[in-house]
Amino acid sequence: MIEFVIDTSSLRQAIIDLATTQPEISKALNTTLRKMASWVRTQSTRGLSKELAVQQKIIRRRLKTAKLKRTGSGASVVVWHGVNPIPLIHLKARETKAGVKASGGRFVAGSFIARAKGGSLQVFKRRGGPRLPIDKQVADIADKAENYIENKIVEAALFEAQFYKIFEHELQWQTRTR
Repeated sequence: MIEFVIDTSSLRQAIIDLATTQPEISKALNTTLRKMASWVRTQSTRGLSKELAVQQKIIRRRLKTAKLKRTGSGASVVVWHGVNPIPLIHLKARETKAGVKASGGRFVAGSFIARAKGGSLQVFKRRGGPRLPIDKQVADIADKAENYIENKIVEAALFEAQFYKIFEHELQWQTRTR
């Protein structure tokens, strides 16, 4: 789990400048967290799609946002990234004489496309010479995805700047609606 801690000194300055009340601060923080969760989802979808050479719709299906949770020390929103392997059939797999090619330069020699027990198409490869056993072929994305999320989204200065920008905007909105 990746956690991000906000430096509250700059937040306090915005709160003092706008002379906000505690309920206004609470509402602004809750809205900011929801908007940041949406921002993280968007940035993750775009960036991971390029990094992993996978369509955005596949990444989008693997992102989930949990409800806002309030705790004694503040509030949090969880954005869950599904980094389990992607079946090759979902990556525009096509069979060639030598094996199966999929998007992103992926190639599995000696593999083939066939119907699985559930009736859906899958990419398989034999483990040995005989007919069985066969293994379903997948693209492992966990390491690359986790590195990208940690280094490019959460650790980036852009994340913190976006948080402050949204929080200040929400504080101004809350004070305007008094």
